[in-house]
Amino acid sequence: MKKICLLIMVALLNFEAYAQLAPAPQPLEDFKTIGTSKYEVRYSFKFKNHHTDSQYIEDTRVVQIGDAIVKDYSDVIYHFDSLATVNFRKGLPTSSNTNVTLPCEIFNFHKTRQTKVKYRLILNAGVLCYDDLYPVLEWEFSPESPIEIMGYTCGKATVKFAGREYAVWYTMDIPFPYGPYKFHGLPGLILKVEESNGMYLWEAFSIVKSTATINQYTYEKEIKCTRSEAAKTIARMNTKPMTFLSTSGSRIMVARKDGSFGEPDSNENEILYEPIELE
Repeated sequence: MKKICLLIMVALLNFEAYAQLAPAPQPLEDFKTIGTSKYEVRYSFKFKNHHTDSQYIEDTRVVQIGDAIVKDYSDVIYHFDSLATVNFRKGLPTSSNTNVTLPCEIFNFHKTRQTKVKYRLILNAGVLCYDDLYPVLEWEFSPESPIEIMGYTCGKATVKFAGREYAVWYTMDIPFPYGPYKFHGLPGLILKVEESNGMYLWEAFSIVKSTATINQYTYEKEIKCTRSEAAKTIARMNTKPMTFLSTSGSRIMVARKDGSFGEPDSNENEILYEPIELE
């Protein structure tokens, strides 16, 4: 496997910024169609890597809802992948993705009660691929008065999932029991999700009927693993990204403040990080 030399400007990046390196774009050439969507819902998505972070990372999540499959993916990553695909076909260099997001692509298969996740690692470090059980969510319905989101009347429910507590607003005007990420099981489409500590926030801003295909892409450097193995790898990547890249097959050359170049410090400071799923 060819090793790639990566140049990181330490004079311009602090340790927190290291954790915010984005995955490299990939051409969307190899895929299979696994379904057809009936609705496409777009959610504004904000999150923090740690509860002490002062700023949110923002993205748009696209949720395709089919008869048996719901796909959730990052619009930012898809945008740069699409540009890479066009440039690849023209023999041009690809545009770099400098945007940071939650780089996972999620497929929820309702009939088989399975979830498939593809998690993009930073730069060219690969794509983790693992299967998981479709979560069983025990909802508690709130007596609070309904609110309006996008012109739809929404009730409120709460749930404990993977070590976190969430408040969710859903509308029975669109009778699909789905939503972003792995949320499901309410008597209507989920339009808003808030994590109790404010670390994760989804809110729908576009709902359209759709006949688009639901595609499952195969990426370069896919790594099959378990959910537990993926969690450990993602934690290493987020807490010590330079060390992680050095041990993943990439040679890292760092530009130091004095103008010299060299290997990254082996005593890299650990960055604070909390996964979305704590359990």
